[in-house]
Amino acid sequence: MQNQDKPAAIVRAVAGIDAAITARHHIAVREFFDDGTEHLSRFTVDPTLAGLERLSARLAAVPAPVTAVVEPTSMTWLALALAVERAGGKMEMIGARHSSRLRGAIMGKNKSDVIDSEVLTHVGEIFDPPPLVLASPGQLALRRAVVRRAGAVIDGNRYWRRLLSLARWAFPDVWTAFAGSESTALAVLGRWPHLRSLASARAATLTAVVAEHTRDVADTPARATAIKTAARGWADFWDGHLDLDALAVDVMEHLTDLQESRARVDRFTSHARQWWEQLYGDDPLILSLPGVGPATGPCIRAYFGDGSGFDSAKKAANYVGITPSNWSSGTMNQSRRAISKEGPAPLRLAFYQAGSVARTMDPQLAAFYHRLMTEHGHCHTQATIAVARKLAERTWKTLTTGQMYELRDLEGQPVTKRAAKELIASHYTVTPKQRSQSRSHTIEAKRARLTR
Repeated sequence: MQNQDKPAAIVRAVAGIDAAITARHHIAVREFFDDGTEHLSRFTVDPTLAGLERLSARLAAVPAPVTAVVEPTSMTWLALALAVERAGGKMEMIGARHSSRLRGAIMGKNKSDVIDSEVLTHVGEIFDPPPLVLASPGQLALRRAVVRRAGAVIDGNRYWRRLLSLARWAFPDVWTAFAGSESTALAVLGRWPHLRSLASARAATLTAVVAEHTRDVADTPARATAIKTAARGWADFWDGHLDLDALAVDVMEHLTDLQESRARVDRFTSHARQWWEQLYGDDPLILSLPGVGPATGPCIRAYFGDGSGFDSAKKAANYVGITPSNWSSGTMNQSRRAISKEGPAPLRLAFYQAGSVARTMDPQLAAFYHRLMTEHGHCHTQATIAVARKLAERTWKTLTTGQMYELRDLEGQPVTKRAAKELIASHYTVTPKQRSQSRSHTIEAKRARLTR
């Protein structure tokens, strides 16, 4: 029997830190005693050096080592992790989605800083987050660079879609006359953004611009004539109904945004490669993976490092966020749910891009993609994501073993790049008809969900 006169001793302590960027950090410390009781205390600290020192002192005063839990709010978690480490504790990080689920289950939908910090102290009762391992300064610099690059790539795609949307309603015949040549479209619209000026452009000058930005087209004068004719037709169509001067301003603004975003992509790509080469040199190991190149390689290295941060290939793929989310209730089970998207968005984009290329290089991944498209009715995006998941698992295996990736056939025998391409072309190429059938199946499924 426990001695009633003996004070209860602290068994463990958990601190929930609701990190702020400009406001004060809210901290809740839950202390668990050996008699089954617990005590909750709250305090706030400023996001300053003095505030971090106060946080370390408060956590160090707790008799038991403290496990702190924080959400990834910007980069504020980094300084907080160092403060916890200096107090002799350890830091764990949990995604915002998990903490919001906890808040909804424990505290309802009310939102406040105090509630969030207290909710985070319950994380260990529901989830099992791994301890946060701080990356080296160079690794953090590489990660920051790939995040900036991914943001610039997304912005560039957004600006391109805006230009495309404008062209499709304002002058669709002109856009069609570009015949799918992006460089021709940008060059022509950059020089003649006004429909009237494009319609009155000298034929020889327009033909020269089209020829400069078009490859393997025998009759560039005919294409230039089609562009001029379409521009004249739409200028006449909008006469008195649309301000063509304002339309030209819109075109120039979209072109400027697109040009600036692509310049940022080039600049951030250079930054990422600089840190990547500084940390890993030529990095033949990561480049041996199919579909991984100088653009995706730095991003994978930024988050995976040497792969030692994950215990298994499955956990590595889960971290990327390209594994299907789970839902089940009783005997009901939804096996074809959307991917979790729990991981870093830049890493997920990198693996999707790499997977799209890898299925054209690796016979095993090509056969897997072909089977999903032809037998399971997956669309291209779904099948590519599944390939990316397999590639993420193989990436972890390659990094942890340190062995160069080898292309192999379905029997597991090594093959050369040339033989791999021939095998894919002869057995695992999805025909246009099969792609069309898969696309139709996807559309029918969406319509069924809308009308059920």
